[in-house]
Amino acid sequence: MIFGNIEKVDIKQFDESIQYCINYFKQHDLINYTPGTYATDENNIIFRIDEYETQIAQERFWQAHKTHKDVYILLRGTERIDVNIAEQKSYHYDKLSDILMLEEAKPTNINLLLNHGDFLICNPNEAHKTGIHVELKNVFKVVLFKIGQK
Repeated sequence: MIFGNIEKVDIKQFDESIQYCINYFKQHDLINYTPGTYATDENNIIFRIDEYETQIAQERFWQAHKTHKDVYILLRGTERIDVNIAEQKSYHYDKLSDILMLEEAKPTNINLLLNHGDFLICNPNEAHKTGIHVELKNVFKVVLFKIGQK
C-alpha cells in the first residue's frame, strides 16, 4: 500500500497505470462528476465516483481484491481508511466485481486519515476498510480507479 498526497508526490516512482490515474485526476474536474462508473481511454482502467456518508468502523467491512489495484483519491470531505498488514481469512469472493470479503481484522490496523487530494494505492490482496468517519459523520466524495478491470 502507498499513501500520500497528490500535490506532494513524484509520480515518476509509480508504474505507468498509476501515473495514468493520477494524471487523469489532475486533468479532469472529477469533483463535478455524478456518482457512477466511468470508462477511460485505457482498456484496463475504469473509475467510480462515490459520494456517501461515513460510518463507524463496525458498520464497514474489510475487503481486498485478487486481480486489480485500487487507487483512491479523496475529492471532498474527510474519510478514515483502515488497512491491515496481517493475513485475514476470506468468507466470500465475488469474481465479477473482484471483491474479496474478509473477516474482521485483529488489532494490527493502520488508520489513515484522508483529506482532499490524499490518495491510497492498494495492490491485490491488501486488506482495506473504507468510508469510516474521522470524528463526526460527514458526506465525502472519492474517485476510485480500478486498474486491471475491464
